[in-house]
Amino acid sequence: MKWKAYIFWIIFVAIAATRVFFSLYENPPDMSACVKEIVRGEGIIESEPTRTETGQVLVVRAEKLVANSEDCVAEAREAPLIRMKSKLYPKFSFGERVSFSGKLGEPFNFVSNSGRAFDFRGYLAKDDIYFEIKSAAVSAISYDQNKTISGFITSNLYKLKRGFVNNLESVLGEPHSALAAGLVVGEKSALGKDLINDFRIVGLIHIVVLSGFNITIVADAIRKMLMFLPRVWGIVLGGIGIGLFGILVGGGSTVVRSCFMAGIALSADLIRRDYSVTRALIFAGLIMIIQNPKILLHDPSFQLSFLATLGLIILATPIEKKLSFVTEKLGMRGILAATFATQIFVSPYILYMMGQLSVISVFANILVLPLIPFTMLFVFLTGAVGFVSHSASALFAWVSHILLSYELLIVESFSQIPHAAVNVPIFSFFWVIVFYSVLAVVFTFAHFRNSFLQRSNSG
Repeated sequence: MKWKAYIFWIIFVAIAATRVFFSLYENPPDMSACVKEIVRGEGIIESEPTRTETGQVLVVRAEKLVANSEDCVAEAREAPLIRMKSKLYPKFSFGERVSFSGKLGEPFNFVSNSGRAFDFRGYLAKDDIYFEIKSAAVSAISYDQNKTISGFITSNLYKLKRGFVNNLESVLGEPHSALAAGLVVGEKSALGKDLINDFRIVGLIHIVVLSGFNITIVADAIRKMLMFLPRVWGIVLGGIGIGLFGILVGGGSTVVRSCFMAGIALSADLIRRDYSVTRALIFAGLIMIIQNPKILLHDPSFQLSFLATLGLIILATPIEKKLSFVTEKLGMRGILAATFATQIFVSPYILYMMGQLSVISVFANILVLPLIPFTMLFVFLTGAVGFVSHSASALFAWVSHILLSYELLIVESFSQIPHAAVNVPIFSFFWVIVFYSVLAVVFTFAHFRNSFLQRSNSG
């Protein structure tokens, strides 16, 4: 049977590699005659708008596009996706038909404060976005009447999400409601740049971008809620619930990978097969790359999420065994081991990309992570009960506010510690490859050594 498994994995890897290879030679739509022209058009908002302190970012599929140039009209028949920045009000939503105008341009890469270049064009290109309007005048025309099943489900889930966030805002206030929305539904835009930077400095940004940690808590909660059902129904409805939650929160790379792995685990339980988390991670990664090969090279969220999960799989258990002197109460030993494991695996890549690494993240994670499941529970109850009764929601909000205040206090206090995060000069990607190559050799050697010792002991 092993040779069949090898053939399966070889075919999958070959398909993924082929997709990545051909993606390198894909050409964007030829809209050169429209670039730097003032254009007008109509289109449908293709994804949930991102709201910031200064405005909204919309991704619109331009079904109509006109300009002074006749060539532009001819080329615009491809209905390209255009990233637009508009004013904060009026607020737009997924599926709305809008009219827009502004100067059409192409995204360009930029350099961070540390001097590192970010491939912004590649980052947008992974979603087939090759054009933008930086200051767009946008107005609503109507809601999209083309109701596909997926569009209907997505639009209603987004409405549910907006209602949930509004319920939190009405009883929690800022910045508590922003943190609460980030924890449960991944809505981090309202936190503001300064507070988000504080979360990065203390190494807790993963709790407000809906990482695998949050998704695991949600998946576990869904599983427990459905335990009263017959086994098959519980597994099937649990899988549907996880999938709907993934759509609800926007379906980013981290969310898709986590939901996919949870789905594989449920499928293994359904057919009563052993579940290998390593194989599930690789399978999920390959499926995602086959579906969109550009994420391998241009999506930092996918890259860091994959590395962090791999670190947990490979290093968390060995490290936890070495930390026997740490108490297991509130999962302290597991949290410490998981933090060390993920830091070891993602630190080289984070330093290469951003040049900044938190040196106090272990302490911040120990103080905050044990309370995150309780915080997510009370935040969920606050927002969900708000659909029924504002006064009842306020009771849960009181507990949520206490927990969120504590977490914000830790973040704000720790971020003020001198040298809480270290900055390193720019270095070559070659050293990142060397680090992971050495890590791979060490892990492979340890794996074969342990296998040899087990065979020797059994013999």
